[in-house]
Amino acid sequence: MFKNCRSHLLSAFAIVAVVMFAGAARADCDDGDCDPYLSHCSDSCMKCTHQGIDDCDRWRESTCGEETGACLADNCTPNWQETSRVTQGTYDGNGWFSCMHHTVQKVTETDSNHCNVNSSFYSYTWCDDFIDGSKSGTFNPSCCDGHDGNGNIDLLYTCNSIHNCY
Repeated sequence: MFKNCRSHLLSAFAIVAVVMFAGAARADCDDGDCDPYLSHCSDSCMKCTHQGIDDCDRWRESTCGEETGACLADNCTPNWQETSRVTQGTYDGNGWFSCMHHTVQKVTETDSNHCNVNSSFYSYTWCDDFIDGSKSGTFNPSCCDGHDGNGNIDLLYTCNSIHNCY
């Protein structure tokens, strides 16, 4: 009998766990889970209808399209392609016996399928910060002095000290 009771108890715990995690897996309309670049209009989400002391305590079911006004049309798959890449800045990341030259570029990608129901979201931009050169061998070398590691003039090794795309 004890074995049978233990089996029922484990089953009850499993059902409670599934119900708890199923509720937690729903997208929250208010917390950015409806990303206009990734979410389809019919994707379901939960909209808070009453804010409690610590958290929302009442919800209603909704869709990303209903809540955001910017979403991917159902049955449409975006085709993101890079349409622009512009260097914004260059800077030095130096250490004791080496340095790394960074280039920061503002990248624009555009959906050639125009899947979003809001044309403001046909494109997006992001910042690409990458290492494109280095030097080593001397004490505290600079990757911003305009010279490569052999003393030759190299435009790669110049900097404007801009670290972002803003």
